Amino acid sequence: MQLETKHLMLYPLTETLIEQILNNNVTEFSTDQWLTEDNRVLLTWMKEELYRFLPPKIGFTSWIFIEKKTNQVIGDGGYKGNPDADGKVEIGYEIIESKRRKGYATEAIDALLDWAVTQPEVKSIIAKCHKGNVPSQNLLQKLQFALVDEEDEMDIYQVFIDEHALFKAAKYVVTALTLVCFIVPLTKKFIKKRKS
Repeated sequence: MQLETKHLMLYPLTETLIEQILNNNVTEFSTDQWLTEDNRVLLTWMKEELYRFLPPKIGFTSWIFIEKKTNQVIGDGGYKGNPDADGKVEIGYEIIESKRRKGYATEAIDALLDWAVTQPEVKSIIAKCHKGNVPSQNLLQKLQFALVDEEDEMDIYQVFIDEHALFKAAKYVVTALTLVCFIVPLTKKFIKKRKS
């Protein structure tokens, strides 16, 4: 399974892929910049604890984000386990510092939201971010998440899947209308010039 955006390839961190990364047996992409000691500890925990005792459905775990241009892992994110009984699932993400403010987080999270729309058990998605993290707050609002609660130093945002799907559909309708409004007058101008 994989997801593709304009600049990124996303792969779910399966037990097999985690083992390959931890053993430096990955040849398709580079993990040099991304595989910090913290990420190594997290991957080890996922492999030894999460997949052994509470295996989530593939896709409802972390995904790695690979920049197509460099074939480097530039971040990770995804869902923090299977949806609960109400169909709610939490999403999180992180981009390495040198690749921030390039739109990669928006691309990756948007792709993960699109994937979630195809999962019938998902009804809503929440995301938590620190109150002072304005770039993340802006990203979440851009993707139609609404601020719904607070918890300690964290703001909690939520989007309902049906709202995300309607938002995506509306974006395509607006784009199509914009193109029609732009192309039709140009075509008329071109036809008039050819008749002259």
